[in-house]
Amino acid sequence: MDQLKNYLSLMTGHPIAGAIGAVLTAIFSYAYGGTQFAIGAILIYAGAISLDWIAGYRASKRDGSYASEYGIDGGFRTAFLLIVPALAHRADVMMNLPNVIFAFVLFSFGLHIWKSMTANVVRCGWDVWIPIWALNYVADEIEHKIARSQKRINERQKYLKKDDE
Repeated sequence: MDQLKNYLSLMTGHPIAGAIGAVLTAIFSYAYGGTQFAIGAILIYAGAISLDWIAGYRASKRDGSYASEYGIDGGFRTAFLLIVPALAHRADVMMNLPNVIFAFVLFSFGLHIWKSMTANVVRCGWDVWIPIWALNYVADEIEHKIARSQKRINERQKYLKKDDE
């Protein structure tokens, strides 16, 4: 109860912040659902996306494959990854299902994000904390990410050679 009073005093003391928070909470609740499961699941999902971005950024800086256009594409990819679960939740609401489609989408996309994040962690050199079985599970993703980063490096070098000529 004290926590609620604290929130209410913050809202009345800072009406703009309170209004923004209320609007964002309503949007979040409508998009993903207001249940503990939905809030917890989407926060874990968003956390995995954030960790993938952090590891991917660090890996690209480390191996020299960083390119802003790739990051821009990643921004659109992230928007897609956050909108699809919202649509899945709305489909569950429409069909009166208990988060079945939502959970399936989060698990399916989350598995791919986890694989991507783990491969980026390997590219960063942070793989000492990853169990061998997990590295073996994502070995194909690691190979693909390394190949794509090498391709970007080669394209950049080819482009820079043209400028030197």
